[in-house]
Amino acid sequence: MPFTTQRRRRPNIADAATRSDIRELGIVRRAFVLRDADIGHRVVSGGLYTVLGIALRTILTIGSVSVLARLLTPADFGHVAMAMVVIELAGLFSNFGFSSVLIQRRVLARLHLDTVFWASAGLGALLAATVFGASFLASEVFKSPITGDLLRVLSINFLISSLTVTHEAILARLMMFRQIFFLQIGAVFIRACAAIFLAYTGFGVWSLALASIVSGVASLLVTIVLVPYFARLRFNYAYIRSIWRTSSSYFGSGILFYINTNADLFLVGRQLGATSLGYYQNARSLTDEVRSRLAIPLQRVLFPAFSAMQHDVSRLQQSVIRSGRLLAAVIFPVGTGIFCISPELVPLLYGDQWLPMIPALQMLALASIPRASAAIATPIFNSQNRVGLAFQYNTVGTLIMIMGVTLTIPYGIGAVAKAIAFSSLYMLVMLRVAFRLIGLNSSTLLSVFFAPAVASSLMAVSIFALRAKDVIDGTQLIGIVLGYIAIGAFVYSASLFLIASELRADARSVISKLFKSR
Repeated sequence: MPFTTQRRRRPNIADAATRSDIRELGIVRRAFVLRDADIGHRVVSGGLYTVLGIALRTILTIGSVSVLARLLTPADFGHVAMAMVVIELAGLFSNFGFSSVLIQRRVLARLHLDTVFWASAGLGALLAATVFGASFLASEVFKSPITGDLLRVLSINFLISSLTVTHEAILARLMMFRQIFFLQIGAVFIRACAAIFLAYTGFGVWSLALASIVSGVASLLVTIVLVPYFARLRFNYAYIRSIWRTSSSYFGSGILFYINTNADLFLVGRQLGATSLGYYQNARSLTDEVRSRLAIPLQRVLFPAFSAMQHDVSRLQQSVIRSGRLLAAVIFPVGTGIFCISPELVPLLYGDQWLPMIPALQMLALASIPRASAAIATPIFNSQNRVGLAFQYNTVGTLIMIMGVTLTIPYGIGAVAKAIAFSSLYMLVMLRVAFRLIGLNSSTLLSVFFAPAVASSLMAVSIFALRAKDVIDGTQLIGIVLGYIAIGAFVYSASLFLIASELRADARSVISKLFKSR
C-alpha cells in the first residue's frame, strides 16, 4: 500500500477483526488525549515503580559490572566507552525529539503516531548506515582499530531501537509505569546475563557489544507485546512541519546533553588512552547510577504529569516542590555516601586493579548531587513548552564544562573529575530558572535542598570520624562498607527526621495516596 497524507476514518471496535485489533484500538485511542483525572495516584504509582526499578537496576548493573571487572580489563571498558561516544551522538538523531512532542501534546490523532513511527524508522536506518561508515574514521580519531570494529556491530542497534520510539511514547502518555518497569528491568537483566556469559566464555571486549544487541532485540519484542501498535503505511508531511520547531528544540537540548555527558569521555579517551578511559568510565558509570537510574526515570514520570497539570498553576507548583524535596532527600545521601566510602567501595566491587579510579569516583560522586537534584528542571521546561529557553541555558553550561575538561585533562582523570564537579554547580542556575517559570522564588528552591544538605553533611562527618578513629574494624571489606553504610544511613535518617517537617508531610501524603488507591 503506498504512503498517503490523507486522513483515514478512525476505526472503531466494530471494525476490529481479532482480539489483538481490539486491544490495539483500546491502547492507542486512550493515548489520543492527555487526562489529568486521578493524576495524584498515577504519579505516586509511577514513583513507586520508579523507585523499585531503580533498586533492581542498580543491583543488577553494579553486580554485573563487579563480575565483568574481574573478567575483563580496564582497556576493554575503555574501548567500548570510545565506541559509545559515537553511538550516543548518532542516537540523538534517532527520533529528533519526536517522542517528546508526542508526550507533551495534549491531543493527538492516530495519523500523528504513524507519521512519527515512519520518520523514526527512516532515521534509524540512515543512522545505522552512517555509523557503519563513520566507524572507519573513529578508528583513526581514537587511534584504536577495535573501536571501529565495535561500531560496525553496534550500528545494528539503531535499526532495532527506532522501531520502538512511538510505542514508548504511548506508554509514557498513558503513564503505564508498571509495563515500563518490567520492560526496563527485563532489558537490564538480559544484557547483564548475556555480557557475563560471553565474557566468561572468552569473548573479551565483544561480550559488552553483543550483549547490547541481544538486549535490544529482546526489548523490541517485549515492547510490541506490551503495546500492540502497528503503524499504517501513511505519512503526514504537514504534521512534521508543524512540530519541526519544537522537535528541533528538543533535539538541540539533546545535543547539549550529549556533549555534557560525552565530551569528557572523548577527550580522556583520545588524550589519555583506553586504560585511563576505562578507569574514568567505570567511575562515571557508578556515579551515573544516581542520575540515570533515579533522576532521569523520574523525569519520565513527571513530564507527562506536569504536562497534564500545566493549566493549574497552583497544583503544579505544589507538585514540583514536593517532587523536588523527595528527589533531593534521596540523591544527597547517595552521592555523599559514595564520596565518603570510595576507598573501600572500589576494591570491594572491582578489585585492586581498579584502585586508580578512586579520586575520580569521589569527585564525580559530588558532581552527581547537583546534576541529579536539578533533573526536575527538564520536565518543568518541557511541560511549559519552553524547550528553547532551556537550550539557551544548557549552552552556557556546556561551554563551562568543556572549558574545564580541556584545561584539566593534562593533569589526569582526577583533575578532570574535579572540573566536572565544579561545572555541575551551574545546574542549580537551570533549576532556579525553571522554578521562576511557574512562579516559584529562590527561597523555595533553598527550602527544597536545605534539610537533605544538612543531614548529608552530618552523615559525612560521622563516617570520616569513624574512619579516623578506626571504630569500625573488620577483616573483610564488605563488613567495613556495610558498617559505614549502616551508621551513615542512621545519622542521615535521624537528622532528616528532626529538621525536615515538610518531608515528613510529603511522605505521609504519598503513603496516603498509595493506600487510597488500593
